[in-house]
Parts: sequence; structure tokens; C-alpha cells
Amino acid sequence: MVGNSAVINTKIASRNFVVDASQERVWRLVGKVILSSLPGMEEMEILDENNFKAMLKVKVSFLELRMKLRGEIVEMEAPDALGVKLTVEAPGGLFTMIQKVSVDISSIEQGRAAISCKAVAENMGILFRVLFLKHARRFAQSTFEAIEKRLQDLV
Repeated sequence: MVGNSAVINTKIASRNFVVDASQERVWRLVGKVILSSLPGMEEMEILDENNFKAMLKVKVSFLELRMKLRGEIVEMEAPDALGVKLTVEAPGGLFTMIQKVSVDISSIEQGRAAISCKAVAENMGILFRVLFLKHARRFAQSTFEAIEKRLQDLV
């Protein structure tokens, strides 16, 4: 019986770091920093205050795929937490991956903030896990590293 056992929520990546800026300053920057840190994102269109869409170029083995990306802010608790649901759809609807990215920001001492980033793939089927999990992990990890670098550069 395959049923629900074939679908798994999987932590893809996480990263924790500290920046020399206040929690409020990091909060003001984090949304723009996330959008500017997604590698391969093109043709971004802001749909409203909580939604955007874009095309995402991803290299998988020897193929370069152009996938549809939709983003929706699903949690916003200023200045503590931001949650974004990302839906990535492969050409021809071959597969869809839904990923929840959470960014938690906490003040640790005067003028310093701790940031915790986590990406979880929701309802990931076995075929996707076998074919694309390694690429999804690398993409999420490089995005978190870019977020850290951009925040460090801006503060």
C-alpha cells in the first residue's frame, strides 16, 4: 500500500547566523534580500503585497530547465518571523514541488540579531526525492548562504 506513506515532508536545508544589526533593521531588509538571493530567478512579477511569480532557471545534470515559480507570504510576524511558500513547477507539469521557507529573527544583544533559515519540502513524492532532492538541497543551501552574505554586506 503506497497511500500517504509515499508522500513525505522533508527538511531540505537550514542555516543559522548572526549579523551586526538590530532585529528591526534585519526585518526591514529580509524580504528584499530573499528575493535578490534566489539564484536563477528571472522575469519576476509582484502580483500583490503577498504574492509574486517568476521563472526559475535550474541546471539538473546536463539539462537546464525553466520552471515556473510562485511565492506567497504565509506568515509575517514583524520583526520575528517570515514564512514564504514557494511552488516550483517543471515544464509541462512534469512535477511540482511545494516548499516552505521560514526565516526567524531574534535579538541576541544590543545591535546584533540571530537569523535562522529553514526550508521544508511539503508532500514530496518518492519520484521527486529520487530525481531532484539533491538539487533542491543545493539550491536552498546556496540561497541561504546568499541571504547571509547580502545581509552582512548591507548592515
